[in-house]
Amino acid sequence: MPVITLMAPDPSPGRAALAQVAKAVTGLLGIPPEHCWVLWQRLDADAAHRPEWLAGTPGRHAPVGFVTCKESYPRESVERLLRLLRDELSALLSVPAEEVYLVVRRAVPGELLVRGDVWQGDAP
Repeated sequence: MPVITLMAPDPSPGRAALAQVAKAVTGLLGIPPEHCWVLWQRLDADAAHRPEWLAGTPGRHAPVGFVTCKESYPRESVERLLRLLRDELSALLSVPAEEVYLVVRRAVPGELLVRGDVWQGDAP
């Protein structure tokens, strides 16, 4: 289950837009729609330093994002996921793709609580 946390100084693009991102992700990964969460966190001007986010700059700003997923996803799938997210966010927010910053955080077996139980790894 990927959990995608996006942060920027702008208001959320809205539930429908975030659902569109989740749909693209679950389609790419071939997982059920309820297995992806997309969270938007608005940062005020004093809560972050990023030159592209200078206070008073009009328009949308490219987000910084963290994608948390199981370590069992192959590297190639993660690379496709990052590119998909970059493209979806760039189009959705009308921001330059090269300003979207994303990093993956891998959840390892025994350190992820999902659907009521501690995940111990995928079955072979």
